[in-house]
Amino acid sequence: MAKVNPRLEAARQVYREALDAARAQPTPEAWARLLAAGKDLSAAEEPRTRSRRGRRPAPKLDEAVEPNLEGIE
Repeated sequence: MAKVNPRLEAARQVYREALDAARAQPTPEAWARLLAAGKDLSAAEEPRTRSRRGRRPAPKLDEAVEPNLEGIE
């Protein structure tokens, strides 16, 4: 059985309540609360695993590229 994360469970509960409130009365404030609760829920979820290498550096160009400005007025 998976370990229970109290922060995740609290975020889920807040999201459910915000969703119910937005469905009952779709006001801009209710939707804003739902959006904020969704962001909190995403932040509380387990982070995705990253590769060991991380981000690769951008490839270097051997020659400078000059823009083609012909035909531009």
